Amino acid sequence: MKNIVTQSLANAFLPGVRGNVHNISPMAYSFNKNGLNGTVYTLNAQRNAIKVINHFFSPIKVLASKPVITITANKVIINVFYLMPIKTQALNVNTINNLGERLSQIFGRPVELRLVRLHYPYLNSHILAQFVAHNTQKYNFVRIQRMIFSKAAIVKDTDTEKALLSELPSHIVGIKIRISGRLVTERSRPRQTVQTAEMGSFVKDNKSIVETAQFTDKNKKGAFTVKVWISQRINS
Repeated sequence: MKNIVTQSLANAFLPGVRGNVHNISPMAYSFNKNGLNGTVYTLNAQRNAIKVINHFFSPIKVLASKPVITITANKVIINVFYLMPIKTQALNVNTINNLGERLSQIFGRPVELRLVRLHYPYLNSHILAQFVAHNTQKYNFVRIQRMIFSKAAIVKDTDTEKALLSELPSHIVGIKIRISGRLVTERSRPRQTVQTAEMGSFVKDNKSIVETAQFTDKNKKGAFTVKVWISQRINS
C-alpha cells in the first residue's frame, strides 16, 4: 500500500505536490510585455528549461520525469519527480538553488521548483522507461521484468472494500514493458527483435488512465527503444 500512496499523491496534487519537496523562490526579473510574455517566447523558454533540468540530473545519474510546467501571472511552478539509485544519496541544496536561479533567468520571473523524490521506478512512466534502458547494460529482459514486477504494488481488484474506502485517487492495476532492438546481455537476435512483458490489467473504460513513455538508447549492437505503459484505475 505504501507504494500506491506515494504514486497517487504525487499525481493527484499537481501542481501543488506534497512530499519531499524543495521550494525555491529566486529573485524576480523584469518582464517585457511587448515580447517576453508572447507565445513563442514561452514555448522557447519551456524547451530551454527542460534542457537545463535534464542537464542538471544527467551528471549525477539520477532518473527524472518529464517536467510539468505551470505558468501563472506572477511565477512559474515546475514539478519534477526523480529517482536516486542510492537511498542515502541526496541532492545538493546549493546546486538546486543554482538551478532555480537559472530557470528564473530563462522565464524572466520567479520560479518555484518542486522536486519530488520517488522510491520506486514504476511510479512514473518516464522514469520507468529510463530505468529499464539503463539496466539492460547489466541484465537481460527476463531479469529486468522480475526486478520490477516483484516489487510493483498492483491492485488486482479495485472493487474490494479496502480499495473503495481508500482515500487515494487511483490505483496501479497494470504495467507493460516493451523493448525493441538487441541487448548486449542476450544472445544474438534479429535486428527487429521485440520483447514484451506485462502484469495486471489494461481495461479501457471511463475510469481507467494509461500513462505511456518511451526512451531510446544505444549499445554495442545498435539502437534500442524501451516503451512502457502504466495503467491506473480511478477510485470513485
